[in-house]
Amino acid sequence: MILVRHGHAGNKSDWRHDDDLRPLSIRGRSQAAGLVVSLADDPVSAIWTSPALRCRQTLEPLAADRGLPVQDQPLLAKSAAASDLMAWLLTHGSEPWLLCTHGEVFKALAVEVRAAGLITEIPPTSTAKGAAWRVAWHQDGSSDLDYVRPLPIQPPS
Repeated sequence: MILVRHGHAGNKSDWRHDDDLRPLSIRGRSQAAGLVVSLADDPVSAIWTSPALRCRQTLEPLAADRGLPVQDQPLLAKSAAASDLMAWLLTHGSEPWLLCTHGEVFKALAVEVRAAGLITEIPPTSTAKGAAWRVAWHQDGSSDLDYVRPLPIQPPS
């Protein structure tokens, strides 16, 4: 399973509309294009996203490259309960899924996962916009985390 934080979407205080409609910036589109390269060797069977436009846009280049649809998942939205998201993820922990969500969700999910004893410490690296975590859940209840730094490249025109 791979969890992606959406790419750069500008300054939210400058956006005067519904925050779910805030699009990726040029830098964010570059980060989204970079996911195609940085995750090229990862198997992906399904692509799930928060309903927010910036999350969907973050995964669209990779989805197009893989020929997979981007599916909305309300449990990945900023307003969803982290405990519900964690339960859903654990139910499908062995699925080679790619999921995109928000920084706030990453923080809340880390607290839930640590409280459940699935990780003993929060990784030292914060999750940058456009970055990802590869998560491998093991049958003994442990997990491995691998941080994937954002790889900005020039998106196709």
